[in-house]
Amino acid sequence: MKYKIILATALVALSTGAFAAGETAERYTRPAEEVAKTEKYGWSGSVGAGALVTSGNSDTTNLNGDLKAKLEQERFRHNFLAAALLAESDSVKTAEKYLLGYKIDYKLTSYSYLFADFRAEFDEFSGFERQTSETVGYGRRLMDTATDTLDLEGGVGLRQNKLSTGDSETEAVLRGAVDYLHKFSETSEFHQGVLVLAGEDNTSIDTVTAIKSNIIGSLALEAAFKVKHNTDPPAGKKETDTATSLSLVYGF
Repeated sequence: MKYKIILATALVALSTGAFAAGETAERYTRPAEEVAKTEKYGWSGSVGAGALVTSGNSDTTNLNGDLKAKLEQERFRHNFLAAALLAESDSVKTAEKYLLGYKIDYKLTSYSYLFADFRAEFDEFSGFERQTSETVGYGRRLMDTATDTLDLEGGVGLRQNKLSTGDSETEAVLRGAVDYLHKFSETSEFHQGVLVLAGEDNTSIDTVTAIKSNIIGSLALEAAFKVKHNTDPPAGKKETDTATSLSLVYGF
């Protein structure tokens, strides 16, 4: 209990401290007028599919796919996410996981926004048959240069857990997220994302580390390493699951 309180406190301190440093961050961002001129409205996104090797609650070789889409508008930004992981070993299902997400941002300025985030994850092999969350909060872009962007978010909300045993629980959570992108060149980039939902009963930490390089046109090759950690998983389940993937990604 003590270390979870410390983690939650550190999360809030990190978020509020970074937001308070907004004026200092201005030297790492482009002028607001320049952002407004270069901002592109409309749809963008990617579709990916590839092979995946996992370790943790399931050790398998399998296939995965995901769809990411964004609708950029003058005052709003809509983000959609859908992902699936399916696996069999000797004709026996060993993994089945689905993730759905929707996040809407209301732009306050060129670099700050309010958000509402909704996520639903289904993974019977983790011991959590279903995990859903609804959070709201504040986000800010702390860095925006020709090669680097850094976004930080903090918020609060609720999480619902349905265990494989049939038991259900609902708890309040603190939300923190970091999203960093570095462009090595016009055709290759590095991405690091972290999402933390800290509650009294369980704290979940999701991280993704990825490198993507264009092959030809809108087709790219992406190598990614994902980690999901639950501080208090259901009985008999491991705290950490990892996934390493190599995927073909088509951008639009």
